[in-house]
Parts: sequence; C-alpha cells; structure tokens
Amino acid sequence: MENPKALKEILEQTKKIDENNFNNTQYLNSINMLLASNDLGSTKDDKLSKKFEELNNKMEDINKLTSSLLDELSRRHN
Repeated sequence: MENPKALKEILEQTKKIDENNFNNTQYLNSINMLLASNDLGSTKDDKLSKKFEELNNKMEDINKLTSSLLDELSRRHN
C-alpha cells in the first residue's frame, strides 16, 4: 500500500477489532460457564450449548485471522 497514513489507520482499526474480539471471547466464556451444569461437565441445555460451541469455534478462527492481519499490517507499517 502506497499511502502510509491510510495503512496506519487500517492498522489502528484492526487493533480495535482485535480488542473487540477479546471482549467477545470473554463473553462467550462467561456464557459457557453459565450453561455448564455441576453434574460432571454436562450442560443445562445441549442445543444451546452446541450453538455457542459453534460460535466459539468461529471466534477462534476470527481471532487467528485478525492476529495474522495485525502481523502483516505491522510489518508493512514499519
């Protein structure tokens, strides 16, 4: 990218996405704890738990992609 100012702004916006990803992961962890039963790892609602597990897996993919983007943008910015 030829415009360093635009690249810097893209990097800053991507950092905000990363912060938001962290918050979303924290929320998912809290929800998973609420869905967990005290009975040896079983869940209170299997259907709901599976949906949140799917969401958690996708969040992990998003976190990895965001991290990769941040690495690439940081290399280009420096």
